[in-house]
Amino acid sequence: MLPFVQAFLTRFTYVALSLILIAAGCGVPIPEDVPLIFSGYLCNPIQSPIATITAPSTPAGTNTQTHPPPTKPIVPDPTIMVLFGLAGMIGGDSILWFIGRNGLRGNNPISRHLRKVMHSRRRAKIERYFQKHGNLTLFIGRFFPVVRATVFALCGLGKMPYWKFVAIDGLAGMLFIPTMIFLGYHFAANINWLFGELAAVKHVLYIAGAVAITAGVVVYFVHRRRMRQRASGEPADHVN
Repeated sequence: MLPFVQAFLTRFTYVALSLILIAAGCGVPIPEDVPLIFSGYLCNPIQSPIATITAPSTPAGTNTQTHPPPTKPIVPDPTIMVLFGLAGMIGGDSILWFIGRNGLRGNNPISRHLRKVMHSRRRAKIERYFQKHGNLTLFIGRFFPVVRATVFALCGLGKMPYWKFVAIDGLAGMLFIPTMIFLGYHFAANINWLFGELAAVKHVLYIAGAVAITAGVVVYFVHRRRMRQRASGEPADHVN
């Protein structure tokens, strides 16, 4: 696990999780599952390394010198951690949506270059795509770190309404964030084993995602080529 993420979360807990997820949503290469699982680990009252101690109220007449009151560790609340995680996730994703929505309007060199690349015909295609498939693309893309930042920006560029973006993104987050925090909480005693197992699973998911994206690109270009051939009256390719 990244040492600075661990130290930041241990020191600032809720706020740290929100800030880390905002950064991750903006494209900073931080895997979201790592801070979320570690946040769940911090919430476990037995395994949490957070050692803030408070003394509960003592019954009247108790001699605190001979019978010191029991101590209780103060650890983050998992429900509050989930809420801060959702806020950070949606906040970071929203920044990219606004960049995609308004990034072409500026007069800076980056905006001028984007207007050349994303000319009106290309933007119209993106808008048509997100009108038809935007909801599913956003929901699935939310779970793939390699492509999700691009998906969020394209949602803004494709003029997906912001309320719809937040609703779908939030739905994906309500499945993902509590699950990761629960795993960290439940497997707190074996946290290193859990990180190792998830790393192995992520490798498989990344390969599957890369294969799916490659297949999608191939299908897209094959379909585009056939459409051009039909438009020009050329015979379509046939496989014997």
